[in-house]
Amino acid sequence: MEDIAYLVEPSLKKWREVYKEEKKQKKHPEKVEYLELDPAVYFNVKRPFFIKLSPEDPTYVRTFRMISYGMLKYSPSLRTLILRGAGYNLARKLVETSEIRSIDDLPRVFLKQKLGIVDIVEESFNRMKVNLYECMSCYNTKPVGRTLCDFEAGFIQGVMEALIGKNITREVYCWGLGNHFCGFEVIFE
Repeated sequence: MEDIAYLVEPSLKKWREVYKEEKKQKKHPEKVEYLELDPAVYFNVKRPFFIKLSPEDPTYVRTFRMISYGMLKYSPSLRTLILRGAGYNLARKLVETSEIRSIDDLPRVFLKQKLGIVDIVEESFNRMKVNLYECMSCYNTKPVGRTLCDFEAGFIQGVMEALIGKNITREVYCWGLGNHFCGFEVIFE
């Protein structure tokens, strides 16, 4: 798994173009009422980069999404709390066990955990912007009128808190909103 950094470069380059194009167009997704998530969004997902790494990738995605989207149907707010908390706790544990020692480890760990391809697109003293491509939670999902990546948001927040300090992490781009990548804004307190 340590040798895959060079494998991700072509995918990362392609996804950065998608990001730049949507940012340039200032693409704001159309407002949609909450739509029911079609089971096809978890039964037939083939993430281009991850399917090359592991032919079983659609199975992982399907299992995760069946649970995640099932919770969305019954209790969206409870789903957010559970998934965000799970991502946060995993991140904190990975920092505690030194699997993550710096922000530079974030892309490697996201790949290893098969969560998506991380791209830190902006850094400053009190703010970061992190994009996620081929996200496990929402890649290739139709717009449903809301963000879907609570687990990933919690993970990013947990890592940033453990390494840098208290922060607010929010998802501003998502397939669930009609974008073609996920984008998170991290604001340090």
